[in-house]
Amino acid sequence: MKLIELKSFLAVASHSSFSKAANQLNYAHSSVTAQIKSLEYNLGEDLFVRDRKGITLTEAGKRFHKYARQIVDLSRDGMEAVHNTPKVAGRLTIGAVETISTYRLPELLYKIQKNAPDIHIIFKTMSDRELYECIKMGTLDVAFMVEEDLVVSNTVVTKICDEPVSLYARPDHPLVGKQIKTVELGEYHHLLWAMGCCYSDAFASRLQKAGCPSFGYMEFINTETIKQCALSGLGIATLTDITVAKEVNEGSLVKLNWDLGEVFSSFMLWNKYRADYPALKYFIEEAITHFKVC
Repeated sequence: MKLIELKSFLAVASHSSFSKAANQLNYAHSSVTAQIKSLEYNLGEDLFVRDRKGITLTEAGKRFHKYARQIVDLSRDGMEAVHNTPKVAGRLTIGAVETISTYRLPELLYKIQKNAPDIHIIFKTMSDRELYECIKMGTLDVAFMVEEDLVVSNTVVTKICDEPVSLYARPDHPLVGKQIKTVELGEYHHLLWAMGCCYSDAFASRLQKAGCPSFGYMEFINTETIKQCALSGLGIATLTDITVAKEVNEGSLVKLNWDLGEVFSSFMLWNKYRADYPALKYFIEEAITHFKVC
């Protein structure tokens, strides 16, 4: 089993494609194919299913993935440790949902860049589901998510702050200033993050329980788009409070008198197998201090 084979395996698993993996690694397609065949031969198991639908991991491949990731990461950590200097250096891959990446992380990232410029950060804005899968598979060092509660195997999970979620509309909306019954919300159009977002799912569930199995809504994958649609009068936006603080202060959007009845939080997750990696350890310590996590 060679390190180059493990890197090819992880790249193919990440892209679900031999050609994209070859491009990433700057190898010939035939070289990646040969490396995977050699790895499968040595392991005595097929690692990928290859059919018309594409390339996916077999059950054996899924079980092997986390170990391959650990071996590759430890190899990289060891190489960097050999050249260790007083400066903190290394590469980190970090992912976050849009709310956190836009409104909570920029100041922290600025501090990291200023105080530890030799840490190279690859940052990705992703959905909750993508983050969950990537942190489980070890393709992210750190992830930031908004959820009600969170437990992920082989991962350290730390709450960094509460994340209140409310309904917002233009000041001239008929529900502004009223004490709203849940069933009344079914009469109006809503602007939601795509279903699968924890607070969109919670909102839809609440309306269904109140006797509104169907209601008018649009799904989006961008907070700014939701805000602009709410400002245009298109509907009621369900968003985290931090994302609309500016509009509320300006008076262009108003929080409605209705409680979602769920408590959401922002969480930071990291790969426990790399907890001693200097760059990751530094980032986590700075994040905990920045967010004042107890």
